[in-house]
Amino acid sequence: MALSPLPQSLLKMMHDSKEFFPFLAQLEIPPEWEAAALRFLEVGGVAMVLGGADTGKSTLSRYLIYRAFTAGEPVALVDLDLGQSHLGPPAALGLGLFPPRFPGDDGLFPEGLYFVGQTSPVGVILEVAVGCRSLVDLAQEEGADRVVVNTCGLIKGPASFRLKGAKLELLRPRMILALDREGELGPLLRSLVGEDADTVMVLPVSDRATGRPPEERRRYREERFRRYFQKARPLNLPFGSFGWQGLPWGQGQPLKGVELEHFRHKLHAPVLYGEAQEQGTMLLLTEPPQGDLSWVCAAGVQCLSWPALEGQLVGLQDKTHRTLALGLILPSPWDQGILTLLTPLPSSQAPRVGFLRMGKMKLTSEGRELPRILS
Repeated sequence: MALSPLPQSLLKMMHDSKEFFPFLAQLEIPPEWEAAALRFLEVGGVAMVLGGADTGKSTLSRYLIYRAFTAGEPVALVDLDLGQSHLGPPAALGLGLFPPRFPGDDGLFPEGLYFVGQTSPVGVILEVAVGCRSLVDLAQEEGADRVVVNTCGLIKGPASFRLKGAKLELLRPRMILALDREGELGPLLRSLVGEDADTVMVLPVSDRATGRPPEERRRYREERFRRYFQKARPLNLPFGSFGWQGLPWGQGQPLKGVELEHFRHKLHAPVLYGEAQEQGTMLLLTEPPQGDLSWVCAAGVQCLSWPALEGQLVGLQDKTHRTLALGLILPSPWDQGILTLLTPLPSSQAPRVGFLRMGKMKLTSEGRELPRILS
């Protein structure tokens, strides 16, 4: 369904109202930001916000959304910051539509999610690039003629140039709003668009932008995760009802009962699940195997004990690979062919799950980040 703007009478009443938009009280808008907002209203399309960490990207993005919303223009925000996300939980890209949302809404359950599975874009450039294009497409399908893309703070090093270049080619933004702190974006902008590109507006960093130490950033992530899983419930998914994506599963053919029994006798330990993969056999055990295991490596068998999977973050996707929700792997009745997840996805939506994408993080149910075991 296409987005519909709110009635003009209501928009007029809302305009400049801190009652409707409390975040306005925290804003100090430089003249250059106001000029960028006016330009965004004029040209529409996709506006990409660039800047390093703690330069005010989210604040500028929120203000652009506010200006379009109160002008009666349906608008969308795509949040690409995996670690310090303002739409949805960390480790996922988020899409918000305005309306039905109000500017300043930092909801954990936005209109669109794209699960990546970690809180840094390094090593997952392809996934982030595909995800940003997917969410922009979804926003435009829903009728948002204006889309603000809030990028992450990675602006230095080869990964940043590859990632920002991929986003630029995929999105073809009409505007690039660069929050430049002491010329730090110069090399990146020259690599992306050359000198004096008409699409680029170089903007000052807000005086209110302040740096946050790593510990504060970690607490922010964990609080977002905690709130996301606060009302989550266990959900049982039968094997065979979904496909795996991402290591260590989904790379081969699931083993059958007689094959699992064979390995149980060889290892003298219960085997919960297994796959015959191109590089060998992957087995999931209740505990590490004991005894002489010299044959294991020789036979190309890899063993993974259950604790390595408990608390693993996963993305629940439908059959078109759109993310429905995030989940955590719980102790499961594997011998009954059941996987149990902690997820806010209602049990009534379980039939929609077509794939589980493995992330690269482990969490407690309270959102605390645990040491990573899987590579």
